[in-house]
Amino acid sequence: MQEVYQQLQLVPVERIDLHEDFEPSRLTKTQAQIAADQFIRHPILVVQLQSGRYMVIDGVHRFTSLKALGCNAIPVQVIDEHKYVISTWHHRVSTGAWWQNLQQDSALPWTTEVRQVTPFITVCQRQQEQYLYADDLGQSKLAAWSKVVASYSNNCAVERIAQGEINELSDEVMLLKHQPLDITEIEAVVARGETVPAGVTRFNISGRCLNLQVPLHILTEEATHVRMMKWHNFLDNKINSIRCYAEKVFLVEQ
Repeated sequence: MQEVYQQLQLVPVERIDLHEDFEPSRLTKTQAQIAADQFIRHPILVVQLQSGRYMVIDGVHRFTSLKALGCNAIPVQVIDEHKYVISTWHHRVSTGAWWQNLQQDSALPWTTEVRQVTPFITVCQRQQEQYLYADDLGQSKLAAWSKVVASYSNNCAVERIAQGEINELSDEVMLLKHQPLDITEIEAVVARGETVPAGVTRFNISGRCLNLQVPLHILTEEATHVRMMKWHNFLDNKINSIRCYAEKVFLVEQ
């Protein structure tokens, strides 16, 4: 348990960066839930950057909610680089005018050509696939990515699908596949003060700590020394309640 105890830290809010945008509707629900509970159930998962700052890899809505609720520090679990794998969510969405608009956008060089490299974005329909390749997008890759995701996110419900869990598509449904950035590319995005689209990047993390339930009164404490004393007392009381489960777990997401 010493490993996870050392990973759990209280980090000033101004030292934490986001690499992805948030979904407004999800943020509203998350903030309301935390305010009602008066605690944050799960610590925010972060990696430490070469600059010494921290980047959120899981918990953008929880972090943004805590910041909006006036928290001066954030409870995080610092994840080692060997404890995560970066992938992406596939997005299953309804067809619509948004897709016709994207096809007609001259800044998006869609093609049906199958190349030796993996497409940056793949649009799957029942009878056809169309692609955007990173080489064709050049320096506008991030802007194009944001435009594509925003176009369907703003017009229809988005169902996240884990890779490998794809069913047959109907004529009314499309599947968007996104090629993940590596950690160096993501850090470069953060260094520029930019973010990638919401709900796409997926960090598969080993050894996350769940159900810590950190009270908000610790996080909103203004005096740093008092806040840290409360935090260490809280962790010391929690350490004997931490259990590590090796077996497979099925989580029902609301």
